[in-house]
Amino acid sequence: MPDEEYLKLQGMWMLLMRTIYTQEDDVAWFAVNGLTIHYSMREHALISGLDCHEYPKKYLKHESTKFVGYYFGGNEKITIKDVEQKLLAMKACHDILMMAVMFFLGRVIKGKPKDGGSLDPFILRIVDNLDACRRFPWDRLTSYDAIKKIKHMIEVMKGEVHEARGFPGFIIPLEVKHIV
Repeated sequence: MPDEEYLKLQGMWMLLMRTIYTQEDDVAWFAVNGLTIHYSMREHALISGLDCHEYPKKYLKHESTKFVGYYFGGNEKITIKDVEQKLLAMKACHDILMMAVMFFLGRVIKGKPKDGGSLDPFILRIVDNLDACRRFPWDRLTSYDAIKKIKHMIEVMKGEVHEARGFPGFIIPLEVKHIV
């Protein structure tokens, strides 16, 4: 199959078009070939391989922005493009790992449809502590985001495929890769 711009998320669109509406906030259901498919944090963890244990106590209280302040000053709106530029301009040092982690978290884990949007404030705070980044249950965070975005896309699409729509966030576990 050719690699065309609108085929990149074809597998995702196929699932979205088969979504079953439910009131549940933490699960998505799909009907494919007469079978119902349950998609929740458990399935997301099995596919992604990310940890889904409980959030650490006071995880929202990561207050330090020392690293971000040093490299971005008092800039209120830090975009993924800003992080990418800083990362590419950095010389080899310990901080390059922190910048790379911030880029990964902002691009892959909490990605947005456009690079101009501000990074999630939580990412800007947690990147100061690489051990916290390593231990954090990223699956719990990404699965809730993915399910919330699936439900939002269903409302926006109203049963029709729109060619200019993107699906933000960590949907890699839901994507189907076309192999030529």
